[in-house]
Amino acid sequence: YCVASTVDTDGMPYGVPISFVMMDGQLYFHTTNTYGHKLDNFQHDARICVTAVVDVEACFEDDFMTSRYGSAMVFGRIRQVENSVEVRHALVALCMKYLPDYKHEIGNAIAKDLAETAVWTIDVQSITGKAARRR
Repeated sequence: YCVASTVDTDGMPYGVPISFVMMDGQLYFHTTNTYGHKLDNFQHDARICVTAVVDVEACFEDDFMTSRYGSAMVFGRIRQVENSVEVRHALVALCMKYLPDYKHEIGNAIAKDLAETAVWTIDVQSITGKAARRR
């Protein structure tokens, strides 16, 4: 997962964990399309920062407690995906990433919840990353 950070109408930062998939150079995720603080923020200000941390491992090296990890931050502007083919493609990719053992049920699950689902992508302005891979 990653954490999507936005700003609300009062200027308060808001970070929320989301499941995501990278597809064709774009980061995609889904939400409900009806309500929520996150959706309110998307409409208020399209700027977003998404942070992911992977392969975290605590370790003890040279008498020092540290960790190994990789991280990336994506900065950009969020937009809702309107193209129905792209929406379905992103939802299938999300399902296959997180639930590959249920690939035969994906079509029915997507059809069942599609009316209440929104798919979002980020028009990337910059990406930064960092890794600590000692030894």
